[in-house]
Amino acid sequence: MSDFMSRASLAGAVDLSSLRKPDPAAAPSAPGQQPTAATDLLTLPSLVAQGNETNLRNFIEVSNQLPVIIEFNAGWSEQSKALSPKLVKLTQALNGRILLLQIDLDSNINVAKAFKVGSAPTVLALLRGQPVPLFEGDQPEENVQVVFDRVLEIAAENGMTGVITVAEPSGEQLPPPLPPRHQAAFDAIDNGDYAEAVRQYEEALKENPGDSLASSGLAQAKLLVRTAGIDFEKVLGSAPANLDEVLLKADACMAVGHPGQAFSTILTRFAIVFGEEREQLRKHLLELFLICPPEQPELADARRQLAALLY
Repeated sequence: MSDFMSRASLAGAVDLSSLRKPDPAAAPSAPGQQPTAATDLLTLPSLVAQGNETNLRNFIEVSNQLPVIIEFNAGWSEQSKALSPKLVKLTQALNGRILLLQIDLDSNINVAKAFKVGSAPTVLALLRGQPVPLFEGDQPEENVQVVFDRVLEIAAENGMTGVITVAEPSGEQLPPPLPPRHQAAFDAIDNGDYAEAVRQYEEALKENPGDSLASSGLAQAKLLVRTAGIDFEKVLGSAPANLDEVLLKADACMAVGHPGQAFSTILTRFAIVFGEEREQLRKHLLELFLICPPEQPELADARRQLAALLY
């Protein structure tokens, strides 16, 4: 796992071995609680659930029987969009031995604060109600698999061997399929081929220049290309002194889920330069704007600052 920190700060992956196996004799059941069987069978609608402040307690209860992987994500974070399909794929491959709980960071600020999460994507494990930080940022699928395997190993040592069975669907309609170019771009991102994703989105825009989703996807895919393989820890901690360094730091901030810092990095430079460099900064900033949803507060603030500097 030497490459585990290459795409984003891993936030010092917790040593899961610190979770000691409980002593059955020293852990009395709660009043009225019956001892669980060696393998608990749970029936849930899906192996992947959407979490919020209201239903979180339900999943804390589930974590007493099997590991709950919590993924804090955000719609403006292309790393979230790259990581989420991997987490879903690995969760489904484990046939009910873990539950994936996806929580939107922006819509669940209080939950994020409770778990001390400040960036997206951030992944934790919930084991018997105890949150265990795993990693931040997008990670290669094989590394995530290693982490999942270790979580399951610790869970088994602690008697958490529950299995989820998925309830039969009740006639719910599936969401409509993505347009072919969009699906091809998503598949390319899943495979780590960000250049191909760029090409697919560019072709989608040729076919339909007004495709706003393709414009946003193209900006995200280009960001993935620019940040592939960079040393995030070094770049994020740098004090950029020229145009290239400013743009790279802005990209890194955007990639780890800090759009406000990305925008301010560019705007600070924009305020003191002129000519061609100023125009390059403006175009880069506008491209990063495409990644944020319209309701993002940092986006509105940055637009106002840019307008003030321009006019």
